[in-house]
Amino acid sequence: MNHNKAVSKITFAAVLFALACALQTPARAGVTAPEKSKNSFQSGADFLSREKTGHIWPDMIFLHGTSYDELAYTMSRNRDAVRKTLLREFGSLFIPLAAANVNLSNLAETITQVIMSFDQIHNKRKDEAMQGILENQFRAEVDELYRAYGLGDGLRKVDFLYSGSPMVRDLKTHSTRKSLPMELLNNVDYVLYGSYLMQDKNSVSVTVTVEKLSTGQTRSFEASAPLATVMKLLARKVFDFFQSNEYSDWVDPQPDLQWIPPAPGQPRATAAGARLYCRGQNGRLPYARELLMASQGTSYRPGGIPPLQENDIYMVLDKQRRDEQYYFFTGRAGEATGGPVRTSAGYSVITGSYWCVRGTANRQVSVYEEIYALIRKPGTPQPVREALECILAKLDDFGARQENAGAFSTIEEAAEFLSEAGYTVNLPE
Repeated sequence: MNHNKAVSKITFAAVLFALACALQTPARAGVTAPEKSKNSFQSGADFLSREKTGHIWPDMIFLHGTSYDELAYTMSRNRDAVRKTLLREFGSLFIPLAAANVNLSNLAETITQVIMSFDQIHNKRKDEAMQGILENQFRAEVDELYRAYGLGDGLRKVDFLYSGSPMVRDLKTHSTRKSLPMELLNNVDYVLYGSYLMQDKNSVSVTVTVEKLSTGQTRSFEASAPLATVMKLLARKVFDFFQSNEYSDWVDPQPDLQWIPPAPGQPRATAAGARLYCRGQNGRLPYARELLMASQGTSYRPGGIPPLQENDIYMVLDKQRRDEQYYFFTGRAGEATGGPVRTSAGYSVITGSYWCVRGTANRQVSVYEEIYALIRKPGTPQPVREALECILAKLDDFGARQENAGAFSTIEEAAEFLSEAGYTVNLPE
């Protein structure tokens, strides 16, 4: 059984090497490599075979990495026990052999070689055992996830090839030759291999790498846990990677804006300091809505900035009912009376975070600013103010006053009233 396992892994290594050479090296060994697109390494969508079920080569290899505490690894007690037994048995031979004038130096060397050979055999068996445990557990956990979610063969986006199938047998048969039939290679999309590292006697760190044979792209997944559960964690990660629904890419909601980070070494400033820095960068402070939309993209997508810090204060350009500097309060601070966008009332001098931006505010932001500008205007009649406040409340604006939400049944009725009163409001689309 162990011999067959070793042969299987050697065969796998030979096939993997042959696949890599055939599929990635143009015109080598009589096989033409598939043409790679210029963007083949740009996105995860290219890595996955969304239009069909991806096929994984049936064998996996797990290599033993350097251990942090090899002597504390499991089976060490068994090894030490056998060592002591061997030494006791060999020691019982020393006395009569010494009496018979046997060369004890040669005998000691022989005994040492026997013990070292035992250690090598022990480690080999231990590695083979780990190989089988990791490989079998991984397969079982992946299959269990498909069963748990009721995903039949028609919904599987990835599957292991059957090791006994004619295609796999033929491919293994051809692996020692200089050329591989292309029709066989087309049925293999991915190979999986990995490594494991014993962290202590109860914990293991395992890495699994998925390689797409047609491009050479790889994706790696890691988990650290007790041996009994580590492959469950890894199987979940690989399962999610292949099986999760494909979602549309992030679309920059403010493509005309250019974001400028705060001054190097000065991520916080007063409002005056932040405005001065932004003017020096030919920019301005952002409106709260611009700041929020950009932070939703994170700093890894076009037009995005890092997520806003919890319980922080950001300088913004918003103006609501007062012609003063306004701030955007995040987290629990934003839940206070007045909402997340408010003045420094109740504070002395605010030192907060800031970003700068270049570009003109979009229509949605401009609508809110126009409404607040009319509310701030001293000569605006009270009925008009109520209609404006009603629109803000129905639009769920940051600073809306809900007591005015019922002044009109709909936003359109409020806008019609304003039009009759000589006020034009360009409602957001």
